[in-house]
Amino acid sequence: MPNQTNRKMTKEKFFKRNEKLVNRFVRGFLAKNKVGVVHGTRATNAQLPRFLKKDTRDWDVFVKKPKVRANQVERLLDKRFRGDFFVVKKGKGSPGVNVFKVNSTVTGENFVDLANFNRKVPSVSKRGVRFATLKDQVKVARKNVKNPELKFRREKDLSLIKRVRKFEKIRRKKI
Repeated sequence: MPNQTNRKMTKEKFFKRNEKLVNRFVRGFLAKNKVGVVHGTRATNAQLPRFLKKDTRDWDVFVKKPKVRANQVERLLDKRFRGDFFVVKKGKGSPGVNVFKVNSTVTGENFVDLANFNRKVPSVSKRGVRFATLKDQVKVARKNVKNPELKFRREKDLSLIKRVRKFEKIRRKKI
């Protein structure tokens, strides 16, 4: 029994030490395979200057076949980490939207959310990865702010709108 506990501790240490590599591997997967459109905070951060960025850990991606792509990402990450460090789980989505999450088996954290398209998402390419445009992100955020059912998102959406307004003032140009 002590040997198994020791093995688990070394697995946790290894994962914690290399956790930052997950972003590089996911970005590489998206750039290489040219699948999906990244949305959410990652997309906003990719288009805003550094001082307006917000910390985020997970990737939110629209893809055509979320379950297939989630399994591909999970296999890639397990291969890169040389072990069983990730698992795919079905997530909650709005009606008609399938969501699959790639979670860590060590920490239980969510690293990638893959969902199917529920609409046409305009995008821009940055270093080979497609990101939802700021204009689209703001449009969705404004719609969410008005919706009383999405009260839990209100603060996040208002923050996004505020950061984009600052960016527009700096550029002296509307998005």
